[in-house]
Amino acid sequence: MVSRVLPPLMLMGSLLLLLLLSACLGEPQRQVTEGPTRAATDAEELNLTPIIGVLAQELSKSMDEAVSPHNYTSYIAASYVKFYESAGARIVPVMINQDDDYYAMIAASLNGMIFPGGSASITDKSGYGRAGELLYRLLQERDPPVPLLATCLGFEMMMYLAGNGSYPLTRCYASSKADPLDLYTGWEESRMLGEAPEDVLEILTTTNATSNFHKYCVLPETFYDLSIDQDYILVSTSEDFHGVEYVSTVEHRTLPFYGVQWHPEKNLFEWAFSSIPHTSQAVQAAQYIANFFVEQARHNNQSFPTPEKEQAALIYNYCPVYTATRYRSSFQQCYFFE
Repeated sequence: MVSRVLPPLMLMGSLLLLLLLSACLGEPQRQVTEGPTRAATDAEELNLTPIIGVLAQELSKSMDEAVSPHNYTSYIAASYVKFYESAGARIVPVMINQDDDYYAMIAASLNGMIFPGGSASITDKSGYGRAGELLYRLLQERDPPVPLLATCLGFEMMMYLAGNGSYPLTRCYASSKADPLDLYTGWEESRMLGEAPEDVLEILTTTNATSNFHKYCVLPETFYDLSIDQDYILVSTSEDFHGVEYVSTVEHRTLPFYGVQWHPEKNLFEWAFSSIPHTSQAVQAAQYIANFFVEQARHNNQSFPTPEKEQAALIYNYCPVYTATRYRSSFQQCYFFE
């Protein structure tokens, strides 16, 4: 058998090629397969599996007629679920007309809470109002307090509760209207907008990026007359179709409580009205709100008593219904509960 010997030039070329490959590739990288992520090893441990509750409410008359016959007692618009899921949270529906122990358990288990928009009463005449009043207190009493974001009807309920039960609403005309935010004196103290990226703040304040669907408003003078300013910062105002200025964004001075009269979730997930802004800029600004709030929730480390109770509470146990084809609804989909 004849063995072949590489010519000297070919051997040198092969060695040179190996050296070049080694220089380009560098040392093999060590793969980390166990242990916490880098973000979770910062000075403050973050909860990377946050769970946010969304408060259910009674069906409106038109919704009730559209989905009949049924045994439903409450619903949640699916856009709220999708919105906060898109920022990295899981969702638990918070039921109405439950006993106090249920709401105490909820307040002790969640990492964030949403009071959504809708049409229920903001007073204790509704299950939504009764649950909201109790949760508003319970969330504050937790250590640390549980973050709360209130939207539209939820914002109105927040102002009602912050005003110690004095009715804060005035009739106005801002349904199916998109607007910029007018920042109010002292807005820089806000965490949500005061720390927002410059491009997001520019979108929110110079374009019609906020979607409004409300017939009642909190006027700035009412905000101060009811001494709500003792606890909340007036962050921004907007104007209705008649030029009436109303409070559009607030933030608690010390608690992680935030209120918006406008609907950030609609920019991404609702399609029934042409007034809803769907530009890439409007979507970017709305997504910032979801990202901001879920990041607040990551700083809360509460959890359900057991994995089984957590799994049983999640929205994954329910299926959304395509409601937009059944009546003139502002909601594409809803979750219904018996």
